[in-house]
Amino acid sequence: MSNFLRFFSGFVTAIPAAVFWILITQTMAGEYFGVTYILVSEIFMAVSFVFGFFIPAPFTKHWKSHPTFWLFGQGLLAWLVAVLVLGLFNLSPLCIGQDNGDGNNNLANCMVQTVMVPLVFSPLEFFLLCLSVFPGGWLMKRLIKSEAK
Repeated sequence: MSNFLRFFSGFVTAIPAAVFWILITQTMAGEYFGVTYILVSEIFMAVSFVFGFFIPAPFTKHWKSHPTFWLFGQGLLAWLVAVLVLGLFNLSPLCIGQDNGDGNNNLANCMVQTVMVPLVFSPLEFFLLCLSVFPGGWLMKRLIKSEAK
């Protein structure tokens, strides 16, 4: 598999993460939890691209026959990593002990936030992933066929 196809795979996988990063930086930058979400969205974007670039290489035969499924799987795996990183960050002083306006956050507040954020944002992630993966997979099939000629 050529480096161009691997780069394109990483780019398609990172599109939903880039949209999340834009939304987070525009809306939550001034909040006390903004640092956590900005860091998580940047890690989400980086992990999405890395998974999109490196996962196709060892599975080239299977990946080339069904690129849409693989792109979707890479995006879901990156989302899982982002949720786990959010949980780790919410166990740190970035969340625990921060003044939220009603008092300080404790472990229970931070863990409820960790559970609720994926529940609220997963439908948006799924929608954005579908918007990038289906056209990206279609284009990837065309690129694979043109590369084979």
